[in-house]
Amino acid sequence: MDLEGGEDAATTYHDQTVPVDNDPDVDDSAYGDDALSDTTSIPSTIYRHRYENGRRYHKFREGEYWGPNDEQQNDQLDIAHHMFLILLENKLYLAPVQNPMKVLDLGCGTGIWTIDFADEHPAADVIGVDLSPIQPQFAPPNCKFEVDDVTSEWTYAPESFDFIHIRTLYGSIADWRALYQEIYDHLQPGGWLDQLELTIQFKSDDDSLKPDHVYSQWSDVFHEAGERFGKSFKAVHHLGKWMKEVGFEEVHEEWFKLPVGGWSSDPKMKEVGRWNLLHCNQGAEGWGLFLLTRIMKWTVDEARVFIAKFRQALRDRSVHAYLEVVVVYGRKPKRPQTEL
Repeated sequence: MDLEGGEDAATTYHDQTVPVDNDPDVDDSAYGDDALSDTTSIPSTIYRHRYENGRRYHKFREGEYWGPNDEQQNDQLDIAHHMFLILLENKLYLAPVQNPMKVLDLGCGTGIWTIDFADEHPAADVIGVDLSPIQPQFAPPNCKFEVDDVTSEWTYAPESFDFIHIRTLYGSIADWRALYQEIYDHLQPGGWLDQLELTIQFKSDDDSLKPDHVYSQWSDVFHEAGERFGKSFKAVHHLGKWMKEVGFEEVHEEWFKLPVGGWSSDPKMKEVGRWNLLHCNQGAEGWGLFLLTRIMKWTVDEARVFIAKFRQALRDRSVHAYLEVVVVYGRKPKRPQTEL
C-alpha cells in the first residue's frame, strides 16, 4: 500500500488507484503560460511587509513561515481552496460537528475557508488567525480576522471554542504536540479539531515517475529544507498519533490521492488534477524561493532554474504523478456526567 497513514488512528484510504486516461489529445485546459503576539491589541507594525527576491512576505514574526503573502501566492491559496472542495465533495470539513457556535480557523491565509464557513453557519462566531493581514476588509458579520502567531501563547479563555480548523500548515510548525495541547485546552469538552494537510512527496502507481525526475528531486530537496528549517514536512504522517497523545479521542484519518494534471480517466480526478496543475504552477516559485535560498543556501539563479524545470515538467502528461492529502479529525472528550 503506497499511502502512509499515521499511527494509532482509524484510517480510511480513498482512490487507491487513479485510472489513467490514455487519450493523448485530451488537454489540460486549466494550464496555460499565464496560469502557469497579542490577540487583544494588534500593533500597526504587523501590517508592514518585507520584500525579497521580488516577492512579498510577512513582517510580523519575520522568517517564521516560508510562503509569500503577495497576490500571486494568495491566488494559489484560493485555487487550493477550490481544489480541496472538489476533492472533498464540496465539504469544508469532515469532522462530525453538530451546530458549531464558536469556531477558530488557524493559519487562515486569505480567509476564504473562514468566510465560506461563516456563510454556511450564520449563527456561529468565526475567527480566522494568520501571520499576514491579507484577508478581505468585508466579511460576513459573524466573521473576524486576527493577526497572530498560532505557536505563541494563546490569549483566549480556556474552552472557548467548539470547533477548531487547520488547513495546510505543513512545514510551518516546529512542535505539533505543543500546538495540539493549546487546541485541546481551548476546545470545549466534546469539541472537534479538523485538519487538512498536503504531502510534498510526488508518487506514481505505474512507475511513470522515475527517481531522477524533477518531481522526485523537488520532494527530496524540500524534505531536507524542512528538516533544516526545524519544521518537517514529514510530520503529516504522525498527526493522528500526536493528537491522541494529548488526549483527543475518536481520531480519524482520511487519505486521498491528488493527481498532478488531467491524466486520469475518472472525471472527478481529472478535474481535481487540472486544478492541482494550476495550483502547482501558480505556487511553485513562492514555495521554493525562501527555502532554497535562505535555508538550503542556493543562489537565487540556481533556485529559479530549478523552479523553472519543475514548472516545465508540469506539461508532461506521460508522468502520472500525484500527491496525497490527509484529513485528520478528533474530539476532545465530553465532560463526565458527574461534572455536569
